[in-house]
Amino acid sequence: MSWEGYYQLICKNKHYWTESAEYREVDECRCPICKELPKWYHIVDITNGSFEGEERIDGYIEPSIATQKKCDKCGSILERTYNVPRGFRKYEDRPRGVI
Repeated sequence: MSWEGYYQLICKNKHYWTESAEYREVDECRCPICKELPKWYHIVDITNGSFEGEERIDGYIEPSIATQKKCDKCGSILERTYNVPRGFRKYEDRPRGVI
């Protein structure tokens, strides 16, 4: 039986990114912007798809934006930071040897 999924991650500098959970452990993930370890992570299971009709079934968590910088000329987003979702275990609080 196969499994498909990805990590949602936020580092201590509040950068958000995703990485495949199929070929690496969360301990191997580093922020692509600042190279820090994740402060928070969550696994999204897409084995059976992401939606059933309009209902999201994969466990995805929408992180809230903490800050963002926009280009004054075109309005495009240059940088965003995110809040760690409340009520979820933080990376440093995980039991050692368990992901």
